[in-house]
Amino acid sequence: MPDALSSITVFTPRYWEFLDQDAPPEEDLAEEFHEASKFHATTMARETNGHWLNTHPELGRSATVGARELPHLPRVPLPGIDAESERGDHPALIRNASCRDFAADALPLEQLGRALWLSYGAYPERPGSVPPVRRPVASGGALYPLELYLLADVTGSGRKGLYHYNVHAHALEEVRGEVGEERIRGLGTQPDLLASAPAIVFVNGLFWRSRFKYRLRGYRFALMEAGAVIQQLTLTAQALGWGAVPFAGLFDDRVEELCEIDGVDHSFLNAVLLGRPR
Repeated sequence: MPDALSSITVFTPRYWEFLDQDAPPEEDLAEEFHEASKFHATTMARETNGHWLNTHPELGRSATVGARELPHLPRVPLPGIDAESERGDHPALIRNASCRDFAADALPLEQLGRALWLSYGAYPERPGSVPPVRRPVASGGALYPLELYLLADVTGSGRKGLYHYNVHAHALEEVRGEVGEERIRGLGTQPDLLASAPAIVFVNGLFWRSRFKYRLRGYRFALMEAGAVIQQLTLTAQALGWGAVPFAGLFDDRVEELCEIDGVDHSFLNAVLLGRPR
């Protein structure tokens, strides 16, 4: 870590302090929505309607298409695209299919570090500038309201631990030295997939960083940024020869308890599973 960073004060207030209030507003639409959209083990079955795809054939066909057409409007045809040629010319821009079958071996620490840095690491705005404040993704107001946590075996011991990615130091801070397989399996749906992934990156939102400036809009900015980080992670994994799958089927409260975050001001948003394809 550069010496200049040692003098930087990390300010972590509650966002409502900027509203000259001693406590959160009684009505906070962003917080209410976030809480209402969380997955919990006991309620998830009634919070999703995946069975509709089988019971409503028209909905299933529409979901497969995943696009809208406006046939009543004039069209301007675009020059044709050769998908295979584009894949060869721009391999870093075309994402492979999600991987759900991982080899068991752990990922090298050097490559894990590279994946984290290329996804959300910090680099100087200009040569020699300290601290390194820019990131690989766009951020509303350059406020960067996300934190990454890595669940992986980074010591070669055969045991997975949980680590917080310290962006400015480019280091992993140990939150839990060991996380047992049963606990990993209990984090969400598809326990076998969760347990088999050599690495899981949790993308968590520290909302005040954006909301003190943008209020409700700041919550939306945090979600947009999380999507950009997930895309960076999946493309970086592909460049490293790994497989990846964004995975939202996790129980928010269990992930937040694992990460030792409060679930309100600092909350789980999404995750990416990483590993070499089997």
